[in-house]
Amino acid sequence: MLILITGVLVAYLLKVQIKIGVPYWDVFNYLNNALHFANMGSSGVVNHLPPLIPVVTSLVFRMGYVSVDVIFLISGLIFILGVIGLYLLLKERFDPTKSLAGSLIFISLPVIMAWAVSGGIDLPGVVFSIWALYFLVIGLNKDSKFLFLVLPLLVVSLLTRYTAGLIVVPMIFYILANLNQVKKILHMKKKVILGILIELGVLLAIFTYFILQLDTSALFGLFFDVVTSSSSGVEDVAYNSNLLYFLQNSLNYISLGPVQGTYRQLLNPSEGIPSVLAYIIAIISVMGISSYIYRVLSTGKENDISRANLANLGKLIVVLVLFMGLVLSFYNKSLILSEIFLLVLVYLLYRFMARGKFEVDSKLALDLMFLSWFGAYFIFHGILPFKVDRYFITMAPAFTYFIILGLSQFIGELKPRIKGLNSKSGWIYLMVALICLSSATATYIGHTPQKTFTVDINNASEWIKGYDPGYSSKVIGSDYPNAVTWYLHQDTTGAYPKNYNNTEEFADYLHKNGVYYYFDSNKSHPNLQGYHIIKTFGVVAIYEKTTP
Repeated sequence: MLILITGVLVAYLLKVQIKIGVPYWDVFNYLNNALHFANMGSSGVVNHLPPLIPVVTSLVFRMGYVSVDVIFLISGLIFILGVIGLYLLLKERFDPTKSLAGSLIFISLPVIMAWAVSGGIDLPGVVFSIWALYFLVIGLNKDSKFLFLVLPLLVVSLLTRYTAGLIVVPMIFYILANLNQVKKILHMKKKVILGILIELGVLLAIFTYFILQLDTSALFGLFFDVVTSSSSGVEDVAYNSNLLYFLQNSLNYISLGPVQGTYRQLLNPSEGIPSVLAYIIAIISVMGISSYIYRVLSTGKENDISRANLANLGKLIVVLVLFMGLVLSFYNKSLILSEIFLLVLVYLLYRFMARGKFEVDSKLALDLMFLSWFGAYFIFHGILPFKVDRYFITMAPAFTYFIILGLSQFIGELKPRIKGLNSKSGWIYLMVALICLSSATATYIGHTPQKTFTVDINNASEWIKGYDPGYSSKVIGSDYPNAVTWYLHQDTTGAYPKNYNNTEEFADYLHKNGVYYYFDSNKSHPNLQGYHIIKTFGVVAIYEKTTP
């Protein structure tokens, strides 16, 4: 049922995405890189970008089908794999009905549905992280042979999106929480460990090869800025120093309202408003999680009351000290220290709350694993000086996990109080999930335009080929150069009016760089000295040089 629903939804999303075109800047970089990997040109190559999606896209290009649709299709297929993986991972904690509901709620999150088939790398990176975690969980608890798949998927996720490497935080926690299982595997299955070590060596060699092929200066520069709390990007449009940005917009990430709106609000839910459904889901989830925390903390394992109180006081002090350390390091923008505090905190919480019963402790370990997942990315993207809503995708699986955990606990509290609820609870989960999915689909339909301006860039590029067959010998500039590069298959000079005090300075820049044609995607096209508009397509205008 889940595969059917996801498949139908992805087919619809693909139909819409193919019609409206490429949604954002980076996708054209991946497409240009894919052409490079397919040996079809080297224009517009950005060497420091993660290579996996461009490499996979290039394989289809080599077959003769070169189109933006390819990267949409690849995104859709990977997304389906991700939903299946999340369902299986949720099923390690919840029953099939709750896991199905959780997977549907995940699909329904505005930031997920909007970016599911966009051609971006955020969701694919999360998808491979989900599978890496899933194989770690079942490898430690069911069959150690699945552990062979953990490292390859971790490397794949890293090559898909570099920040996917933060998934090692919940991985390390889960390994520490299952040390007894790890020791058993080490003792009884030495061949498995030897195989993993050999695999690690091979994968490190492969990963190192890819990294050496890339220009990592920009990547390391960004990492340095985050680690050292640098604000070098204050002029970037995405610059945002608000550490709690994603928490403050969490309601918008559950459900958007009203049904009608702009495509920009769909891609960036923080610019919209949360729906009534978002408030209802949030209230129920918070109440359920609060009840869950109370029940976990109120179940002690010491029989002697005085000893229990003394032990609990000591534990409470340790937890509070670590939590304060986490908060202080986070607000001081110390990334590495914050992640260390987080890992130590969740591990000690597990040790303090574990009851020595496998079924209870395994659920607790999964709960805290997802908490460390959410926390690891929340800390990183909170400290990161650039914030866009699609970064929340990295937190979305953990966010969904706690929604379904809260809903499960809330309904569980109501069962003894409402007659007949126990037999109907499964239908309640599905009803909530389908309401979320229906609302999200209606909102998606109401917010998607007939086309994006990148379609206008495509039309303008096709027109210039007929207008001037010798266009390839001329310098072309644009304020959206990677798109023009993709459509014309030649390097395009970046030219951005916003970087200049007035149009005279900008026109002078164009002249100095020998720009003959300039593609402008602003709604209000400036008057440029020495240039005149020869054609417009929607919001895109083509300028031609009039002076020698």
